[in-house]
Amino acid sequence: MIEIKISKIPRWDEINKIVKLREKDLVLLKLPKSVYEHPKMAYKLEYLKKKGIFIEVENAKRGRKRKVDDETVKKIHELIIEGYSVREIGNILGIGKSTVWDYAKDCIKELKLERFKKLVWEYREYLINKGKYSPSLQVLFLELEATVDYDLEKAKKILEDIIKHVKEF
Repeated sequence: MIEIKISKIPRWDEINKIVKLREKDLVLLKLPKSVYEHPKMAYKLEYLKKKGIFIEVENAKRGRKRKVDDETVKKIHELIIEGYSVREIGNILGIGKSTVWDYAKDCIKELKLERFKKLVWEYREYLINKGKYSPSLQVLFLELEATVDYDLEKAKKILEDIIKHVKEF
């Protein structure tokens, strides 16, 4: 059996060479999933199969290796929630700020929301410890908790009401 590995879309002359090899022995054509699924390959694959060529799709990862591992990505997310800037995170972890941004940009909104929630609950704990937490504030905090995930503008107004209420108290 002849095994042939290709990593790009073959030209027709290359396809014909593979078919000629089939006359001598069985041929197994190995190609990556991206090549196999490419629209230009549909007709060529059909042709090869008709000529008795076996085709195997490899699921090996292609392309450039990731710059950071999953643990570092998790650390990036934690540091964003703690309030560090992209530049500070890069300095802490010893990676470039653009790399930090690449791994944070897809979920930055969720991470900022987590940061906001954390700060709100820290403020709530602060008010409780200072004895400034009242039933009316509790209602506002419950309303804030119910609102923060779907309407950030309304949550901001509720937080402003909480701050205003504390100043009056």
